[in-house]
Amino acid sequence: MINSMTGYASDTILVGNFSLDAEIKSVNSKSFDLKIYLPEYMTFMENDIRQLVSKQIARGSIVLKIKAKQNDEASSNFTLNNEVLNTAIDEIKTIEQKCDEKNIQFSPLTVLDFFSVKGVWEENKISQTDTVELKSVMLDKLPELIKKFIETRRIEGQGLQAILVEKLSSIMEFIKEIDKILPDRSRHLKKNFKTALDKIINEQNQVDENRLEQEIALLVIKQDIQEELDRLKVHIVSMQDLVNSSNVVGKKLDFLSQELNREVNTICSKSQYSDLTKLGIEMKTLVDQFREQVQNVE
Repeated sequence: MINSMTGYASDTILVGNFSLDAEIKSVNSKSFDLKIYLPEYMTFMENDIRQLVSKQIARGSIVLKIKAKQNDEASSNFTLNNEVLNTAIDEIKTIEQKCDEKNIQFSPLTVLDFFSVKGVWEENKISQTDTVELKSVMLDKLPELIKKFIETRRIEGQGLQAILVEKLSSIMEFIKEIDKILPDRSRHLKKNFKTALDKIINEQNQVDENRLEQEIALLVIKQDIQEELDRLKVHIVSMQDLVNSSNVVGKKLDFLSQELNREVNTICSKSQYSDLTKLGIEMKTLVDQFREQVQNVE
């Protein structure tokens, strides 16, 4: 079963006084690209988290975010630093006295003015004990979140697989239709060629037989599409195997879909027969749709 590169999962992890809101999501990408956003005091475990994710996911643009908050009032985010506050008040009094001495107007301060003084409100520092517990619980619980995330990619992959199987089947049906009309196309081309040849013979007194043979051989090569049809069949069988595998096959499918496109374009350019052109255009539309869906396969 193939996986999609689109997925999402979230969870809340409780660690002591901490509540961690973890979220992981991804979209398609040509390679593996992981961005991790952590609170400052959790950045020390970024490499461990990166290894956990990279071991289980091969492709996709992935974003993992963790937001943390402390739950009890005793461990609120900020604490009043009385020492800094008293120093600030003393310094402001000194400034106020000097303003009075020089007859400079000094606007009265309010309590709110002191909140903006750097250091008056200090962010609580997380203890070493807390960091050890955070890392232990995170590395224990994070695999569960990653598992949920991979499951969403697997479920989306089921839908993708059904679409890709249907597109390949439809392309193969068009190839069968082309096989059926090849005899009619051959008669049509022979008729046109005979008409053109009779015209040349009637208009010219002498015909260079060697040159004529060369032109005939070149025309036959230009008109033959059997080789392209054979390659299309081989590619589709290979792609059907890949779509039904459980491996990381997105890049291989992308490459083979480009080959499909190349062969179909060649068939259309060699057509010279309206029924074949119509089938070729329909087939090219399917190939384009297939290529678009393949961009989401891991």
